Amino acid sequence: MSSTKRDIVLTMMSRGALILLNFLLVLATTRLWGAEGRGLIALFATDLGLIAIFTSIFSGSSTSFNLRKFIPADLFLPVFLWSFVVSFVGAVLFHLMGRADYSLFLFIASSLTGCVTFFNSLFVGKQSINKYNIVLVLQPLLMLIFIPVFYLFDTSYYSYFYAQCTSLMILLSICFFMNDTPLLLNKSSYQVVGWSLFKFGIQTELSNFLQFLNYRLSYYFLSYYSGLVSLGVFSIGVSLSEIVWKLSGSISTVQYSRLLSQNKSEEARKDTTRMAWYCCGATILFLAVAFIIPSDIYAWVFGAEFIQSKSILIFLSPGVLAIAVSNVWGHYFSAFGELKILIVKSLIGVFSTLILSIILIPKMGIDGACWVNLAANIICSLILFIWYLRDKYVRD
Repeated sequence: MSSTKRDIVLTMMSRGALILLNFLLVLATTRLWGAEGRGLIALFATDLGLIAIFTSIFSGSSTSFNLRKFIPADLFLPVFLWSFVVSFVGAVLFHLMGRADYSLFLFIASSLTGCVTFFNSLFVGKQSINKYNIVLVLQPLLMLIFIPVFYLFDTSYYSYFYAQCTSLMILLSICFFMNDTPLLLNKSSYQVVGWSLFKFGIQTELSNFLQFLNYRLSYYFLSYYSGLVSLGVFSIGVSLSEIVWKLSGSISTVQYSRLLSQNKSEEARKDTTRMAWYCCGATILFLAVAFIIPSDIYAWVFGAEFIQSKSILIFLSPGVLAIAVSNVWGHYFSAFGELKILIVKSLIGVFSTLILSIILIPKMGIDGACWVNLAANIICSLILFIWYLRDKYVRD
């Protein structure tokens, strides 16, 4: 078996474990705190994800990309300082916006997430895919261990926040242990390193920020107009759909790691097209399994409040398939530094999300949020597909 196929198989196995663990995590939160508690946790996760976009300007794909020019010791200090400062500013802003209940946890979790992301980007850049997979699987596994531990002492949703921060602290320690590259402070010019990280990262994360709004802007609208219970129900359907495309996304992660060490060529495009077909087939298979499960099973597993979960998943499935495949094309452009299309794609998507959210969610609630999510995903995927065809045929 070739190294690429082996990496794909191992990564998909780890994503399979990740699916199971994330499913159990979703199940635990719905059973312990119901739809309202699940809605609050979804809101916390959304705020955390928003801050993570900005910490990832240094710690995300920019770290992987800049390993071409710098050694890891050059990147270490700028990345960690950036994560701390951005997390502090983000937590303060959310505190002022009414998130006082969990702003401290938000600061701790986002700082730690930025540091863990740095190590994972380091592993991807060095093609240490197995280490990357270990980190992915350990995070929900540690959460599942610590949620019941803290729940014994505090049955409120605060036990979720305690578990999140504790899990990330342990995970960061494990990342330090797994890293085989010296991170002693170097005498490099951190101004040069920081600018290089920022210059690449701001373009990538601008696209990710806009894409994040495509995925999560509807959460804020739904929470405001329909309340935390509706957000909790909708978030379960979205979580299930994202579990599906994240599993198939293991293929695009392996592809991205390979492309970082290649030059842009016809062979690279052929590999990308092949990976896109792999993603398509895997996603259809996973969706088929999810569709076979009766709606009553979803309600029995998550609780009666979540009986709509399967119908939401079915509604969102065309967009899930589109995103799973288009992520391969997005990684293709990112690996070769062609970030303009990612920004344009995401900008059009977030504009569509904003307009549709304003029109549909106040009137239709959860149904409106489903339409918003589906439309944004398909629009973004079509733009990437058209641009990839242009790159493949017109430029040749």
